[in-house]
Amino acid sequence: MLHILIVDDNPTDRLLVKRELEQEIPELQVTEVVDKNEFFDAIANKSFALVVTDYQLRWTNGLEILTAIKSRYPDCPVIMFTNSGNEEIAVAAMKAGLDDYIVKSPRHFVRLRVAVQGALERVAARRQEARLENRLQLLLENLNVGVFSSTLDGYLLESNQAFLNLLGVSNLTEAQAVNLRQLFSQLFPVGTPLLTSTEVSRGKSQKAQEISIPQADGQSKWVLLTQYLNTNDDEGLIDDIVEDITALKQAELALRQLNETLALRVQQRTAELEDVNSQLEAFAYSVSHDLRAPLRAIESFAQILLDSYRTQLDASGQNYLDRIRRTAVLMNTLIENLLDYSRLSRSKLPLEPINLNAVIAEALTQLAEELKNKHARVTVAGTLPTVVAHHDTLLRVLINLLTNAIKFVAPGVQPQVRVWAEEVEEDRLDMGDKEDKGNISTSPTPHTPPSQSIRLWIEDNGIGIPEKYHQQIFGVFERLHGEETYPGTGIGLAIVNKGVERMGGRVGVESSLNQGSRFWIQLSKA
Repeated sequence: MLHILIVDDNPTDRLLVKRELEQEIPELQVTEVVDKNEFFDAIANKSFALVVTDYQLRWTNGLEILTAIKSRYPDCPVIMFTNSGNEEIAVAAMKAGLDDYIVKSPRHFVRLRVAVQGALERVAARRQEARLENRLQLLLENLNVGVFSSTLDGYLLESNQAFLNLLGVSNLTEAQAVNLRQLFSQLFPVGTPLLTSTEVSRGKSQKAQEISIPQADGQSKWVLLTQYLNTNDDEGLIDDIVEDITALKQAELALRQLNETLALRVQQRTAELEDVNSQLEAFAYSVSHDLRAPLRAIESFAQILLDSYRTQLDASGQNYLDRIRRTAVLMNTLIENLLDYSRLSRSKLPLEPINLNAVIAEALTQLAEELKNKHARVTVAGTLPTVVAHHDTLLRVLINLLTNAIKFVAPGVQPQVRVWAEEVEEDRLDMGDKEDKGNISTSPTPHTPPSQSIRLWIEDNGIGIPEKYHQQIFGVFERLHGEETYPGTGIGLAIVNKGVERMGGRVGVESSLNQGSRFWIQLSKA
């Protein structure tokens, strides 16, 4: 509800004013004043937003009404609506703070509405501006950053309390007694912080400088002085911000020292790792030669005893010797697999385009005798694409997967293996971590897969793997079956996982118990 005060002793004119304003302001409350007592009662406790007054009144005139309103309420808009004034009166009223002067006539009634709306909008704008200015002033006073303005010759115009604290003074008058250029030249001997006249003439409008301030205790305080050149009525002014950055400088120094320390620690750790790797290589060499030699002797002598003295041994003796020989063979295979796994972890694997058809054919050739013995059937669907991989590592991975595919089948079942490949988009690559059961996510490698990858599938008709073991089977020495049922070392799938990981890819399985398995490896498309 908008409350307006109308001061006019003519009831007809008051009615016209009300009708005009009600067309512009639907929710309008009007107080009408016709004499001196009513006027002073109305302004005693201001509740109106605007005053419309006539000039010629029986008990006073519009100028006195204007003066009385403005003396009490300087921000209250006053509009003079009269037909008894003149240009001289209008000028005097405008100088006294009148918001608008309108001649009473039917053709000017519309202008009254516009004048009222404009006056109210200006009041609202001034109040908003005052609120913003107060908020800005409050913000500047509460900032822990010095803010001040000065002339080009270094005379301080205004500042906040933080800057006064920096100068060691209590008010602006004390601060203005000192020339800032002289003050700063004493505080900051490394250079004059104020924008020079040469910089101003060249059009430079901003300057930032980090400055060290010596302290009485021998320490130094760092500040960042940022200056902005502003022009006001062609007069150059400089707005300045002084921020204490001592803590930041100390943090930068600490970080630099930490980086130097870390670099030294990295060098030391690298040297330690190189030493450990050398020891591992020496250990692997020792295992490969010194440990496997006795195993070969055990296997050989057990075979000699079986070949030469079989008839002199009863069934139990023959069984014991055969177990010794087979255990030695298994132990030798286990050591060989561990060495392969260790080499995969340490060796550099140069990646290159590899044709999957060629490497699958090579793997099947090496497994030809085993495939024949098990009457296994392997089908390669279509022409396989080319991937980015390491030939020998990929060959070993495929041999291990194909070997498992024909080994883990139910008794009396002919192994049936199907191999095929498909392209996988990058967003499906991301989905794979959530959708593919048993997926083994790998750590980043030097080779980042492009937007398209190749997923090679090896599907079998074997005994299947329960879902709870889909991730477990890719670990070292993880076996789900006894040696008597399905012989092996328990390292084959760990080698598969490590090899694919070193080639920048991933590996996983989809399987259910007694439903066969579908192993997949995913590599970058060449």
